[in-house]
Amino acid sequence: MPKKLTKEQIERRVFEVLAPLAGIDVLPGSIRQLPPPAPDILCASQAGEQLGFELVALDDEYTRKRLALWNSTDLAWDRALASWPEADQTQIKTRCTGLHLSVTFNEAAALRARTQIMREIQKRLLNNDAQFAGELFPKHEMPAELTWARVFRGVVAGAGAPHITTSSAGSWCAPQIDKIKEKLVDKRYEIEAPLELIAYAVHDEPDGHVDSLTLIKRCIDTYLPGSRFDRVSVINLAFKQLVYRSAE
Repeated sequence: MPKKLTKEQIERRVFEVLAPLAGIDVLPGSIRQLPPPAPDILCASQAGEQLGFELVALDDEYTRKRLALWNSTDLAWDRALASWPEADQTQIKTRCTGLHLSVTFNEAAALRARTQIMREIQKRLLNNDAQFAGELFPKHEMPAELTWARVFRGVVAGAGAPHITTSSAGSWCAPQIDKIKEKLVDKRYEIEAPLELIAYAVHDEPDGHVDSLTLIKRCIDTYLPGSRFDRVSVINLAFKQLVYRSAE
C-alpha cells in the first residue's frame, strides 16, 4: 500500500504545480518548509529574491470528503481481501483475471462500509462460477449503501486484482471564501520576505458561478489592505489557470 503523504509533502507538491501558474520563477532547490508561524513555503526566485507563500484550498468540505471516499475504492477492496484466509485470497485473485467490476456506492458511505461491501462482493465471486459475469446482487439482496454491482469479463487484461470503476457525481459547491478571509485576518506569520497567498480550487471552480469570482475579489479587496500579505493569487487548478491576481 502506498505510504500516505504528510501535510508538508502535499503542500510542497501542490506549490510546485501552482508556482508556474502564478508566474513564480522558483530557484531550483530553494524551497524550504518551516513550522508555524512561518508560512507554508519559503523559497527564492531565479533573481535571488526571498519569498514566502501561504496556500489555501477553496474546495468545499463536502466536495473533498465525497471525492476522498470515491478515491478509497481500491483501498476498500484491498482491506476486504486481506480479511480472507490466504487460500481464499488466492482463489479470489484467480477469479479476478480479466475482470472489470462496476460499482456504485451511496456517496456518503464511509470506508468501513465500503470495505464490508467489497467483502460481500468477494464472497459472491467465491460462491459463483469461476467465470461468472453479470449483476452480483438481486435487488432484494443488495447491501445497504450499494446501488449497483456488476461484473464484466474479458474486457481488461491482467490478473490478481479487478479493474474497478465507480462514480461520484456531485454538483458544484461555492468556494470557501471565508478561508481567504481567515488567512488574511486571523492568521499570524513570522517572515521578513514578501508574502503571497495562493488560493486554489481543484474541483469547485472559483469562477464556476457568475457571482463566485466577484465575491472572492470583494473579500480580497476588503481584507488584503493592512494584512501581512502583499498579494493574493486565485487559481483554478483543474484547468491550470490563474483566474485572478490582486494588484501589488
